[in-house]
Amino acid sequence: MYRIMFSDLDETLLVNHHVPKVNQEAIFKAREKGLKFVPCTGRAFNMIPEILKEIGTYDQEEEYSLCFNGGLIVENKNNKILHFKGLEFDIAKKIFENARNLDVCVLVFTLDCCYIFHADENEIERKIAQKAKFEVIEDYNLDFLKDEKIAKILYEKRDMDFLKSLETKLPQSIKETCSVAFSSGRYMEMNTKGVDKGYGMRWLVNYLGYDMDETIGIGDNYNDVEMIKTAKLGCAVACANDDIKELAQYVTEKDYDEGAVSEVVEKFILGENHE
Repeated sequence: MYRIMFSDLDETLLVNHHVPKVNQEAIFKAREKGLKFVPCTGRAFNMIPEILKEIGTYDQEEEYSLCFNGGLIVENKNNKILHFKGLEFDIAKKIFENARNLDVCVLVFTLDCCYIFHADENEIERKIAQKAKFEVIEDYNLDFLKDEKIAKILYEKRDMDFLKSLETKLPQSIKETCSVAFSSGRYMEMNTKGVDKGYGMRWLVNYLGYDMDETIGIGDNYNDVEMIKTAKLGCAVACANDDIKELAQYVTEKDYDEGAVSEVVEKFILGENHE
């Protein structure tokens, strides 16, 4: 029996940054049956309140969210931080300085804000649409964040081949201290070593006293790979690349904008394949 489902947000659960009705209805029914439905996202926690309201878990006790690709685990009631594992400042500064002369927009996420350097107008529009708290910084200097908790750093460019080429050129000191993933066809994401969505899943499942055999994970992109591999039932959305689909036990027939999450919920929680 599946007791907890972890779901990516962008290009999985959401359409235009909102949960479509077909997914909301399936999630409500599954939660009535006792399923924990946990957003598992690269976003900051302060970027998802409306999403939590749409699935009925906003400010609720014993409801949870995994943010920053598993680097932050929150109980939704009163935004209670259960676990945080971010980047040490010296590592963050190396990642930051590495991008100084690269043709990328750089996003530095603390617990409370996203700081954008080499700002891309399209990315600014995206952050506004996501209702993110952000600041555009003109001075390319990270020292003002020395005493802040830095969750992750992103390089952004709408050219995934270019971003993947950057990974191969990262200094060894960064490769040894960071986990690297890709998402949304525009981000190269860097968390501290060992932090990914699979890490966050395992932490929360252990905290709740559940078993990994009771887990479902669904996603579409490369930052979802460890979630798909870690879950007992790893699901890939129809829009996922073939190499991601090959890792999944189930690939949805519907795309994210057609209700891929509702398909998995109905098939494995509410339907005939419910264990």
